[in-house]
Formats: sequence, structure tokens, C-alpha cells
Amino acid sequence: MLSELSLNHIAVWQWFFAAGVVLMLLELCLPAFFLLWIGLACLCTAGTVVLLGLGAMGQLLSFCCFSLVSLTVGYLFYARKSMQNQHQGTTDLNNRTEQLIGQLLTLEQAISAGNGEHAKCYININDTRWTVRSVNALAIDSDTQVRVVSIKGNTLIVDVV
Repeated sequence: MLSELSLNHIAVWQWFFAAGVVLMLLELCLPAFFLLWIGLACLCTAGTVVLLGLGAMGQLLSFCCFSLVSLTVGYLFYARKSMQNQHQGTTDLNNRTEQLIGQLLTLEQAISAGNGEHAKCYININDTRWTVRSVNALAIDSDTQVRVVSIKGNTLIVDVV
């Protein structure tokens, strides 16, 4: 029984299906994110071959078309995501400082009015000591909940919630 099995008995759609699965598994190991789209094109081609019973030229054209479509969809998806990140002012990089904007904090010390050296306090966030100033140079009492509005250097600019 096993001696009768050969590569000639494997249908073409099975080759496309196996190639698609292998490419998608390789995508898990390699950080390219290109193999996913080609693997998807292989799987679509395998499905088309099963449904329509295409010949060799039809299979080749089908794979080319599915590859172009899937690569275009992938490109547009990531281009849109990149544009959204640029519009929001964020990138995919790990920027801990930018992640603090919008976060709610409770002041442990009061902030005096003005812009001088005494018009600030300190707060600990994730084992880091930050300088905190009021956005409008107004006084803020201790135990007040504030939102981080912006960051200048290593100083958090906050506003009362």
C-alpha cells in the first residue's frame, strides 16, 4: 500500500495547499510578514483549482492574480495603519513617555501656583520619579485626580479632571 503512494498521486491543489500552510508556518518563525500574503494566495489558488478544475496555465494565472490581490491588500492595510499612527503622532516603537499622555494620576503633593521652582511636585510612576506641573500654572491640592495632557522633557504637564 505505501509502496503504491508516490508524488504523482498528489493532486495539484494539494501542492498549493501544502505550500500555503508551509508559508504561513514560516511566517510564525520569520519576521517578514510577506510570506503570509503569498501563503494566502496559495490557499486561494488551491480552493480555485478544487472548485474549477483549472489546467496548468489557469493555475499559474490564478496564483499570480491571487498573489497580486493579497499583496495589494496587505500593502493597503499597513499603509492605512501607518497613516493612522502618523496622524495620531504615535509609532509602533515602544515609547513609554508618550504612553503616559491621557493617563489619570492622583497627586500625592500639592502644586503651587505659578511657573517657578516651587510650582511643581513629584510623582512615582512604574518606579520612575516624574516632575509634575500644572497646565495653566494654577495651584492643585494634594489627593486631586489629574490627567496628563503633555510632556516636556521629563516633566508631566497635568490638568485637573
